[in-house]
Amino acid sequence: MTEIWASAVNNTVDAIEQQAEHAEAAGFDGLFYSDSQNIRLECWVALAVAAKVTSRIRLGTFVTNPITRHPAVTASAAATLQEVSRGRVVLGVGRGDSALAYLGYGPAPLAYFAEYLHRLQAYLRGEEVAFSPADAPGLPDLASLGYQRVPTASKIRWLPGSQAKVPVNVAGSGPKVIALAARLADGVTFAVGADTGRLTAMIDIVRSARQAAGLEFGSFSTAAVLNVVVHPDRDVAREMIAGAVASSGRWSVMQSRGTAAVRDDNDRAEFLAARASYDMTRHMESGSSHAAAVSTELIDRFGIAGPPDYCVERIREVQRLGFDRLVLPGQLAAGDPDRELARTLLVKEVLPHIR
Repeated sequence: MTEIWASAVNNTVDAIEQQAEHAEAAGFDGLFYSDSQNIRLECWVALAVAAKVTSRIRLGTFVTNPITRHPAVTASAAATLQEVSRGRVVLGVGRGDSALAYLGYGPAPLAYFAEYLHRLQAYLRGEEVAFSPADAPGLPDLASLGYQRVPTASKIRWLPGSQAKVPVNVAGSGPKVIALAARLADGVTFAVGADTGRLTAMIDIVRSARQAAGLEFGSFSTAAVLNVVVHPDRDVAREMIAGAVASSGRWSVMQSRGTAAVRDDNDRAEFLAARASYDMTRHMESGSSHAAAVSTELIDRFGIAGPPDYCVERIREVQRLGFDRLVLPGQLAAGDPDRELARTLLVKEVLPHIR
């Protein structure tokens, strides 16, 4: 059975509790919280709050990054939450987006991200990890302090705990990141829209990368982010989803022309326009400059916007590709009457037919 995950908006403690309880009661299988320190409450605190008010639903970050958090810090936080939640954690990581943008940076380079994944996995397994001077350049090393005895490597000493190792899931939109995830992570979440052709191509990349590395495909989890708005008026639904589609497309051409990730010239041109017009101060919002840059046709291919029956069929098309998990972001936040209607229709008229 395909798991269906939602995402919460960790803006207030009350909202965190209410959204977690609502997600579990509505039948979602998991709940993600974003790690974006300048625009959201601290994700690990939010996840701990959610763990204490729920008992079944799985929990994770979507996503944390390798720059603002040392891999030892992330591993310790995730393993602690695994203990608190009694084994319900999925650790979502990526190269960084809004968390880094609000510090003035772009995503982490691929080689840096690969090294981060190696170290993160080792920490989560309870292994020793070599010190890296690059973690804090300019600080004195331990030898300069004259201690009688010092650690010779880095290790989370309280592991293993009573729960299984936390699985690492990489969010990716380009072939290089997805192939890297196939080799170094426990799963991958494709952020490439709802187009089944693109999703199939990404699954093929995972299969090829796993095979080349001598790894089995069956032990690796695959997931897809689907931007969905359920509303009887398709024009209203499209307007509500435009910002999310623009953001997802922008990821595919973030630092290049995206020739491998986006094969259609028209799609590539629109995603490049969305990147050029992107307003990070209105991240993923509709009614923004980046939302205006995407066409109705692109929204219909890469998003899912319309009445319940239409949304159910589009989601089922993606499910038939064999994903372990689908992530439907933006479904729990309160809003105007149209957004409240969309949330109600998703829970009552779509979710029962796709779980």
